[in-house]
Amino acid sequence: MSYTFSRRDFMKYTALTAVAIAGSGMLTGCSNPNRPVGKTGDTLKPGDGICEATLKSATYNRTTLTCEFEIYTKVSLQVNQQHFQVNVTDADNKLHTYYQGVSGVTIDLVGGSNASVDAKTTVTPTLKVSGIENLTSASKVQVLYIPKMYANGSITDSYSDIYATWDITDAIKVTIVD
Repeated sequence: MSYTFSRRDFMKYTALTAVAIAGSGMLTGCSNPNRPVGKTGDTLKPGDGICEATLKSATYNRTTLTCEFEIYTKVSLQVNQQHFQVNVTDADNKLHTYYQGVSGVTIDLVGGSNASVDAKTTVTPTLKVSGIENLTSASKVQVLYIPKMYANGSITDSYSDIYATWDITDAIKVTIVD
């Protein structure tokens, strides 16, 4: 018994295969393990688990944003103010990005380290950001932690695509202290 495979059959099965492959991509979700997203209180593991970072609390007192972290390193990392960023989406839906060195913004990190933090170490830095205009009217406020900016200190080998993001919008609007 033989079966002839016509051009029409070939086109039909090719189309069905393409639809099946495209559909299977939807089942895996859109999350990127290198860029986990959470909210205050969540423990995130960016970069295939090179660290576990928890944003324990986020408060805003109309002049200073304060974020308390607990970071467990699985590999040797630096934890300093250059490894943090704040993204603010204003009421007009315009994104403003704040990081160390932005004019008018001060980022301090208490309990961080300018030297490498050894593997299997827990640090509890407090991020203090001042100079950001009124966060009470922002539609979204996010804090990012970039655990490893460069591979082995080389600025030509960037890891800046590995980071954790916490949406702190609700947390800071609830905890505004005058």
